[in-house]
Amino acid sequence: MMDTYETEQPWITYHYGLTHDLWRPFWTSTRVLGYCKIGLTCCVCRTQEVAKLRIPRFGPVPEPEGGKHAYRVEFMHQHEHPDRGHPMSWALPLRNAAVFPDGLPLDLLGMRLEADINQNLGE
Repeated sequence: MMDTYETEQPWITYHYGLTHDLWRPFWTSTRVLGYCKIGLTCCVCRTQEVAKLRIPRFGPVPEPEGGKHAYRVEFMHQHEHPDRGHPMSWALPLRNAAVFPDGLPLDLLGMRLEADINQNLGE
C-alpha cells in the first residue's frame, strides 16, 4: 500500500495497492487480471474513484503518452477547482500534508475540528 499525490495539483491523491505486480495471491495480481486499480481522491470535493487501467499480462508495461494515463489526466481536469480556497476549507484537509509546506497550522486545525464537531452535533 502506498499513497502519493499529484505534484501540480496536491489536492489530488493516489492510493496504490488495490492490485499488485506479484503472482500471488492471484486474485489481486495485475498480471493475472490484466489490469491494475488505483484509487483517486480529490481532497477539495471528497470525490473518490477507482481507476482500472489495462496492464499486459506478460512483458514490459508501456509508458503512456505524456507520462500520464488518460484517466488520470481527465480526473485532474475535472478537479482543477480554481476557487478551492485554503486547504483547511477542503472536504479532506489532512489527506495530504504536502499542502502545508510550513507545517500544519495548529490554530487553523483547532478551528476546523471545532467546526466539524459543531456540524456533527447539529445534524
